[in-house]
Amino acid sequence: MNAVRQAPRHPPERAFDPNGQARTIRFPPFWHAYVARQTESRLAVLDELVDAHVERRVLRRYLRRLKHATLFAFVTAAAAAHWFSDQIAWLTERMPALRAFWTLITGGAR
Repeated sequence: MNAVRQAPRHPPERAFDPNGQARTIRFPPFWHAYVARQTESRLAVLDELVDAHVERRVLRRYLRRLKHATLFAFVTAAAAAHWFSDQIAWLTERMPALRAFWTLITGGAR
């Protein structure tokens, strides 16, 4: 192969001509030979490989979303617990009945 890239001889064509008709794509002989070599068993193996790849990609995406949701839930729960514990501590300092209940729950530790 030629290592130097050359400018195309023709400007790139549109996928559709002005009349709205699809343009024909001509594949090089290498691809014609490749397609001609394919047998039903080779295509079945290729189909299985593609299916396995798609399944792994879907599973990775699902696990990534599950990880992010778990992390979000954990951080949100920790922030809420911290906020509520601060609120309860503030309330118990001002209300004797809640102070006794808070002392019972926390074991007397402040």
